[in-house]
Amino acid sequence: MAPTTASFDQTGYWSPNTASVDWCENNYVVSYYIAEFWNTISSLFIVALGELGLYLCPTKEKRFKVAFRTISVVGIGSTLFHGTLRHKMQLLETKYGPQGRWFPISLATWLALTTIFVSITGGKVQFYTFQASFGILQLAIIYLTTTLHQRQKSIIASWNTPSTTSAWLITRALGVYAFAVTIWLIDLHLCEFVNGVGPNSVLRWNPQFHAWWHVFSISGVYFTTLLLTFQHYVEKGLRPSVYLWKGFAPALTLESNNLKKVD
Repeated sequence: MAPTTASFDQTGYWSPNTASVDWCENNYVVSYYIAEFWNTISSLFIVALGELGLYLCPTKEKRFKVAFRTISVVGIGSTLFHGTLRHKMQLLETKYGPQGRWFPISLATWLALTTIFVSITGGKVQFYTFQASFGILQLAIIYLTTTLHQRQKSIIASWNTPSTTSAWLITRALGVYAFAVTIWLIDLHLCEFVNGVGPNSVLRWNPQFHAWWHVFSISGVYFTTLLLTFQHYVEKGLRPSVYLWKGFAPALTLESNNLKKVD
């Protein structure tokens, strides 16, 4: 997090900062109207990636519309938070196969309790509660998707096309997540050494690790969403495959004779 030095205490349109955390980016340096410029710009990437995923989704099932649009909503909340560093905006950021009613009820209860607790607390308690909740959900997703992958391996192996399997998505999701968490921890705990302005900084410029955390962590979320979509299609007896849209953006496609079953 940002050290308490004059370089980080610049005031701007939204001052004073009321959020429970101030990241390592120098505030109001690029624009008087944007508290953390690069963190805000990278948050717009989150919005764009969510909309791209929605556009490239091969079917129009409601669950996938909600999944990708949720990424966009997170990006909007992150944009408002980093652009203002206001507490109210910070609150916006925040057997396998078909599940029974317990799953949505439990998830909704978890989210409701976490939201309430984060809303009524502040400082480090609020910050670490949010991060713990986020981490637990990420670990749960990793466990569920890898377990489902193990169950589907025999089906996927029969396709004889290893380059298009969910394993490709799993390895990339985990790799991107690992890198994202690494630079997030550096930004959080070693800011005074990498901020580019403090007396202890070993760098002459700020590499904006938190902004890059946005890019790589949401890329991991995008890979994971594609993975869940892939696994859903396999469970329905379809045959999805991975391709690179425009040569860079991973996406899914289905055989044309399968599309009538899911549209």
